[in-house]
Amino acid sequence: MNRVISFDIDGVLVDASRRLRLCLSGDGVDWGCFLDCEKLALDEPKERYVELAHVLSKRGYYVVVITGRPERMRACTEEQLRSYGVEYKALYMRPDGDRRQDPLYKADAVIALRRSGVEVIVHFDDNPETAKALNALGVDAVLAY
Repeated sequence: MNRVISFDIDGVLVDASRRLRLCLSGDGVDWGCFLDCEKLALDEPKERYVELAHVLSKRGYYVVVITGRPERMRACTEEQLRSYGVEYKALYMRPDGDRRQDPLYKADAVIALRRSGVEVIVHFDDNPETAKALNALGVDAVLAY
């Protein structure tokens, strides 16, 4: 079984706070706005986590990205990660139309990876509920700020 270390994107590898502020509406986030590829230009890399992914990769760890971004954003997401110098072996994205909360989606993604022979040993995420869900599966989840 391949053992991997995974990173979330928004809030971990990427500071999406400017995009998030722009897309706040009323009581919550306008997800159509937030998940617009044209708005990714507002983001900045979170250098400490980009560097951590680089260091882990250089030490021989298999680094992957598990994101709640929808599959339709794959091309712009890959371009963003490439432009920030993020080193990773695979990018796992939410299927288009999947509207589950991140903790449910990411827990199911980790379970699917296990079934395919990939074991996530550590995951970096900025959502405490996602960290709890992954911890319940035996994944060491690190809250990233």
